[in-house]
Amino acid sequence: MVALFAVISATPGEAPFASWGYRGDAFQVWSGAAWVLLVSAFIHQALSHLALNVYWLWTLGRAVEGAFGPRAMGLLLLTSAFVSSSFHLAIFDDVGVGASGMVFAVFGFGWLARGKRGELRATFTTKTGILFAAGLVGCWIVLTREVANGAHLGGLLFGAAAAEAVATGRRPRLAKAGAILLILLAFGVTVACPWSATWWSTKGHGAHARGQYDLAIQAYDMSLRFRPDQPWVMASLIRAYRASGNADAAASLLTRLRTVSPAEAALIDEEGRSPVK
Repeated sequence: MVALFAVISATPGEAPFASWGYRGDAFQVWSGAAWVLLVSAFIHQALSHLALNVYWLWTLGRAVEGAFGPRAMGLLLLTSAFVSSSFHLAIFDDVGVGASGMVFAVFGFGWLARGKRGELRATFTTKTGILFAAGLVGCWIVLTREVANGAHLGGLLFGAAAAEAVATGRRPRLAKAGAILLILLAFGVTVACPWSATWWSTKGHGAHARGQYDLAIQAYDMSLRFRPDQPWVMASLIRAYRASGNADAAASLLTRLRTVSPAEAALIDEEGRSPVK
């Protein structure tokens, strides 16, 4: 994480990993790059963000690793990174950055495991529990979209399920089923997320590129139903209408686009005036 932050800090521009194929957005994930969800958990854009997550991973992680071993700790971190990022994508329709999902997973795991592992109680204190609970609720209320709240929730749930499965001994079968279900749901979100405007626009873009204009129109239209004012989706839908021969629908939507994004509408107008080759 520290090395990645150093690369970001030393690279000019807003997308330092673009040359490596990483854009870090929902469109890329739903275009087939599910690995983005794992990588994003190790990327930080602010020193304070990095320092906070490294502090808690070091403080809480050392205790969990000491009690359960480095293999279990590594598995918890990697799995929770993917699960927590997927939760955030499913809830907020975008890809967050940072290791806070992993931090909450380690907290959830250690908090429940401390009942059976007394050595964890010195680290996972009541004060720590109150701090994390306040942070979880407070961020949802005050910084709803400014921080990766979906990742916090997903990490916490997965860490708790993992602890119930391997540490507490209370409901191991049910907890294992729950942890597996969370992993399967995380993978499922990378394939289908029909409540997401971005998922529908990604499907529309793919169909459009394949020349399947009717499917593209349906997908773009669904995306706009979830989030009406998306200039690029509106412009793509106009192009799909024109390609399918539906000039009236294209003209009607272009009128609406002029009020949303005059610049995007001007491009569409220019395309409409260009001679067909």
